[in-house]
Amino acid sequence: MGRLHRWLRGRLQTKLVRDLAASRGLFLAVTLVIFLGVAFFGASFLGYRNLKSSYDYSYEALRFADFTVKTARQVDTPAQVLAEIDPIPGVEAVTGRLNAEFALTLPGGDGKKVMARVISLPSGSRAAVNDVKLEEGAYLEKGSTHDLLVEKSFAEHHGLSPGDGVFLNVGGQDIGLSVAGIVTSPEYIWPAKSRQEILVSPETFGVVFVSSEAVPDLVGVSAVNEFCILVEDGADSGAAISAVEAALTEYQVVNVVAKEDQPSNAALKLDLQGFGEMAEVFPLLFLIVGALATYILLNRIVQNQRSQIGLMRALGYSRRQVLVHYLSFALIIGAVGAVAGVIAGYLLSAAVTRLYVGMLGLPFMVTRMGWVEWLAMEEALMLGIVPCMVAGIIPALAASRTAPAEAMRTPPPTAGRRLLVERLLPFLGRVGFLWRIPLRNIFRSRRRSLYTVIGVAFGISLILVSAAFIDSIESLIDLQFNRIQRYDAQVSFAEPQPATVVDDMQVWSASQRVEPVLQLPVRLDYGGKSYSTLAVGLSPQAELYGLYSSAGNPVTVTDQGILLSEGLRSTLGINVGDVAAVRSAFAVRQLTVAGFVKQPMGSYGYVTLAEAQGLSGGEAVVSGVMVDVGPGQADIIREQAYQLPAAGSVELTAETLDEVNDLMGLLRVMMWVMMGFGAALALAIVFTTVTISIVERRREIATMRTLGEGRARITAMLTLENLLLGFIGIVPGIALGYLLAVLFFSLVQTDMMSFHLVVFPRTYLLTVGVIILIMLVSQWPGIRHVQGLDLARVIKEQVT
Repeated sequence: MGRLHRWLRGRLQTKLVRDLAASRGLFLAVTLVIFLGVAFFGASFLGYRNLKSSYDYSYEALRFADFTVKTARQVDTPAQVLAEIDPIPGVEAVTGRLNAEFALTLPGGDGKKVMARVISLPSGSRAAVNDVKLEEGAYLEKGSTHDLLVEKSFAEHHGLSPGDGVFLNVGGQDIGLSVAGIVTSPEYIWPAKSRQEILVSPETFGVVFVSSEAVPDLVGVSAVNEFCILVEDGADSGAAISAVEAALTEYQVVNVVAKEDQPSNAALKLDLQGFGEMAEVFPLLFLIVGALATYILLNRIVQNQRSQIGLMRALGYSRRQVLVHYLSFALIIGAVGAVAGVIAGYLLSAAVTRLYVGMLGLPFMVTRMGWVEWLAMEEALMLGIVPCMVAGIIPALAASRTAPAEAMRTPPPTAGRRLLVERLLPFLGRVGFLWRIPLRNIFRSRRRSLYTVIGVAFGISLILVSAAFIDSIESLIDLQFNRIQRYDAQVSFAEPQPATVVDDMQVWSASQRVEPVLQLPVRLDYGGKSYSTLAVGLSPQAELYGLYSSAGNPVTVTDQGILLSEGLRSTLGINVGDVAAVRSAFAVRQLTVAGFVKQPMGSYGYVTLAEAQGLSGGEAVVSGVMVDVGPGQADIIREQAYQLPAAGSVELTAETLDEVNDLMGLLRVMMWVMMGFGAALALAIVFTTVTISIVERRREIATMRTLGEGRARITAMLTLENLLLGFIGIVPGIALGYLLAVLFFSLVQTDMMSFHLVVFPRTYLLTVGVIILIMLVSQWPGIRHVQGLDLARVIKEQVT
C-alpha cells in the first residue's frame, strides 16, 4: 500500500510539471504580475527606509536644531543671553548666530549678483547646533574675517571652488571674501528659502557661512538674531520653546520654527511621505490583480481537467491529495514570483537610494537591514504568496469535491435562448455573424467576460494614475510661469528702495512694462493659530503678476482686505469674511479675508501696495520690480540691473522655469517608470484573461472551422469580442484611475505645495490607445494556438 501511495504521488508530481509546461506562457504571465508587485514593494519600501535613515543620520550627525527662534532686534550681548538659555530644562545645546541677507557678487566680469543668506558660524570649532559637513576645502580658521563657506548645491550651480573671490554688498560697500570650503548644511539639504519658496532658483538665492568674527563687518557689532536649540531626548519641547521665548522677550521674537516646520526638512518629509504612500498602494494593486489572474488561471485548469479529476478520484486519490495538487499551482506562482521579486526589490532599492541621495545631495547615505527591513522582506514574501493561495483555494476546493462519476460525464450543452440584449435591441438579430457571435459570446459567458473587463479596468487605472501626475505637473508649471508669473524678469533689492526706482527703470531701453512689488515677512494670527508667510503688495492694476480665484477667474488685490492662498484655508481654518491679524516687524493690521487664490507653490497673502507699505513702516518703498521686456532683451535687463548698487538679484523667468523643470525631472521619471509598470501589469493581466478566454473555446472554434468558417473571419470575431470587452472596461478603469489619483493627490496637498489634479483629454486617448494595443498584442498567442488546432482531435474530445 505504501508503494502504491508513493507511485500515486509521483504521478501527481509528473502531472504538475507537465501542466506547468503546457501552459507555461500563462503561468509566466501571472508569475510576472506577482514578481512586479513584490519587486515594486521591495524597491520602494526599502528605498523609503534607506532615505529615512539617511535623513535621520544626517540630522543627528550634524545636530540639526529641534527649533529655531528668530528675533526682530539684534542681540548685541549674545554670550549673556546664551548663558540664560543654556540652563533651561530640556535644552541640550544652544547656538546663537546672525542670519541676514545681502547681495553677493560672484566671480567673473559680468558682475552677476544673487541674494545670499549669510549665516555666522564659530571659527576654529564646530557649531554645537546646526553644524555643517565639509565637502571640499577647509573650515573657517580661528579669527578669520575674510573667508566664507559656500553651500554645496549653490557652489555646484555657479562653479565655485575654494580660493574663488566674491563680494558681499553691505551698506553700499563691497566686502571682498575668499571661498575657504564647500559644505553641506542640514538646514539646506533641499535649498528652500522659506516654506513659501521651496523651489527657489540658485540663480537668485544661495547660502554662505562666515565666521562670528566677521559679523561686526556686516552689521557693525558682534550681534546675533537667531538661536538654534537642541532639545534633550524625552524633554518637553513645548515647555522649552515657551521658556526660550520668555528669555528673549525684550528682543521681540518674530518667529519660532520647529524642526518639522523647517522649510528644507518639511519639503524632504513631504517628498518622503509621498514616496512611502506610493510604496504601499501601488504594489497592493499589482498583487490584487495577480490574485485575480491566479484565480482565473486555476479555475480554467480545473474546468478543463474535469475528466482527469474524475479519473484521479476513481484511481484512489483522496480529496486532500487533489486539493493539494491544484493548490500547488498557486503556491508555485506565488513562491517563484515572490522570491524573485524580493531579490530584485532588494537590489533595486540600492539603486533607488543612490539616485535619490545623489539628486538631493544628502551629506550621508545609509543603507541597512534592521529588523523593520527584514520584517518588510518577510511581508513581501507573504504578500506574494498569500493572495495567490487564497485565490487558488476556491478552484482547488471545487476540484477536490467533485464526484468521480460526475466529473467524467460530459457536461450537457447549454440550452439555446435569446439573450436579454437581443430582446432589448432587436436589430442585433439582423446583423451579420461577424458581429452577432462576438456579442452573444460576451453575454453567454458572463463570468469570463467579467474577468477580462476587470483586467482591462485595472490596467487602465494604473496607467491613468501615473499619467495624471505628469499632466498635473505640467499644469502646475503652466499656471505658475505662464499665468501667475507673467514677468520676464524680476529685480530684487537687498534692502527696500524708494518707489521712485520704478520710474527710473521705465526709461531702460529693454523695458516694455515695469511694475513694483513689495514683499515682507508677516505672521497671520486667526483662531488661536499662527502662520508665518510673506505679504505681497501689488498694484491693483498689476498685469505682470496674475491672481486667480479658486474657480479660476482673474482677481486683483483690493482695499477691502487680503487675498490668501488656498492652502491657508485649511491650515488656519479661515474663510472669506473672517478677520485675521497680520503682524509685521513694524505694525499689526486687522484685515478681512477678501478671497482665496490659486497658488501652486507656497502660501502667501496678497494686499495692495499701499497696505504693504503700511505694514513695512508707512514709507513709499518697494522690495523689487517686475519687468516685461522685448524678445531677446532679458540679458540686457540683467546687465542694467546689476549696475544698481541696491540690486540683490535678477531673476529671469526662463531660467527659473528651467531650474524647476530640472527639479521636477526625477518626479517625472518616476511617473514614467510607474506608467511602464502599469502597462506591464495591464499586458500580463489582459494576456492571461484573453488567452484563457480563447483557449477555453477551442472546441467551439474547431466546430466553426469544420463547418467551413475561415481563419480570417474567426480571428476577426475573436478580435471584435476582445475589443468590445476592452471598451466596456474603459469606463470603470478610468473611474478607478481617477479615484486613485484623487487619493494620491490628497496626500501631497500642503501649504508648501498645492497640486490640482489635471488630466488632459489627450491622456485619456493615449491610455485607451495603449490598452487597445495591449489587447491586440495579448490575443495573438491565443489566436495562433487555435489556428493551429488539430480539428479531428479536438472534435473527438468534444464527442467523447
